[in-house]
Amino acid sequence: MTTCRLAFVSDLHIDHSQSWTYPDYLRACQDLIAREAIDYFIIGGDISNDWQVTLRFVEDLQAQSLAAVYFIPGNHDYWQRQLSQKDSWGIHRIFQAHPQCLMGKPLQVSDDWRIIGHPAWYNHAVHDPRFSPQQLERGRFKLATWQDKKFTDWGMTDRELSQIFSQEIRSDFQEAPSAHYILVTHILTIPDFTVPMPHPAFDFFNAFLATDDLHSLYQDFHIPYSIMGHVHIRYQLSKAGTHFIANSLGYPKEWRTDQLDQELQSACFILDLD
Repeated sequence: MTTCRLAFVSDLHIDHSQSWTYPDYLRACQDLIAREAIDYFIIGGDISNDWQVTLRFVEDLQAQSLAAVYFIPGNHDYWQRQLSQKDSWGIHRIFQAHPQCLMGKPLQVSDDWRIIGHPAWYNHAVHDPRFSPQQLERGRFKLATWQDKKFTDWGMTDRELSQIFSQEIRSDFQEAPSAHYILVTHILTIPDFTVPMPHPAFDFFNAFLATDDLHSLYQDFHIPYSIMGHVHIRYQLSKAGTHFIANSLGYPKEWRTDQLDQELQSACFILDLD
């Protein structure tokens, strides 16, 4: 019986570090793929703060490794920090059309398993109730602003975008029947991985971490694994027949060690499918 080996990791943030460079992240991913004999390497978003850098990275990694490399974008991958006029939908369409992007292209990795991948979007599902919908939509709290509000423009509210994205995800499920699914999102799909409240900042900013628009998927389809990023934690829990995994590499300042290879190995969720 042939075993298929998959590796999942999120939130590489390859352009954030002052110590580690683009080639360093590329080499670390290549080495992990070779060391672990990975067949499919799936990146769950926030590869960089620039969609062009993100696409170059996944293309370079595919060209220089033996695994099949796929990705979904995260919120950072949509950022346009240098342009006053943002075109988030235009970037979304570019991602959708890319052959390595899972959006709209469910990936069959065995006879009985498919991977559904999509960033999803937050819908203010978790926050302290003292904040109004209008306050949350503005994304400003005290002196801080949620950066998506500055660097993306979708022309609609967060809740509206979450609903549109959730329908895109449901369509992928409906169009790709399978006995078992692995759902890969960037945004959290359960509140358990948000920051515990009360919290001086995340009473407000938890609103931008999770969505509850996907809850019905877990009742309607068999999803043994649901893998997500966005929050820079590494945590797993199982409930109601689904194993939930948060597997972000995160920023170097958040690591337990100062070794990229070691942190990438720790962050990766490796799954063997028969």
